[in-house]
Amino acid sequence: MTLLEVMLSLALLGVAIVVIGEIARTAFQNAQSARNLVQAELLAESILAKIRLGIIPMEPAYDEPVGLSTANPADIVLDTHAVSAGNISNILWVYSVEIASINNNNFAIDLDEYLIEISVTVRQNVPAGQRAAVSRVVRWFAIEPEVPEDEQG
Repeated sequence: MTLLEVMLSLALLGVAIVVIGEIARTAFQNAQSARNLVQAELLAESILAKIRLGIIPMEPAYDEPVGLSTANPADIVLDTHAVSAGNISNILWVYSVEIASINNNNFAIDLDEYLIEISVTVRQNVPAGQRAAVSRVVRWFAIEPEVPEDEQG
């Protein structure tokens, strides 16, 4: 009877270890996913701030590498958003910028003269088939309306 009890307890212990291992693996994957999503959101907010400050031009862009210095392309090797392997840098994050005018008939004035909508989407640059972390941030920016030269004082 004692040998049977020992075998049964070892089997239960093995099942418990497998279940705990699976829970730990799932928790680790969820933590990685959450970290990537937070990083994508922070990068999107950072890019919007750079657009507002004029560091990045306020124009549409598609799949631009995050952190790439147009003044000195060699800086990408030092960027925290790229992984260097020898002479090749692998871009880890890319961003896209969309600019749209605000058209709303609920206001007495035409808002597209005063506001524009800027949408920044940041995503991981991963091979096809892998799940990438993506974050999209949308902000409205006030713009100065264009005043014809004859009306300027």
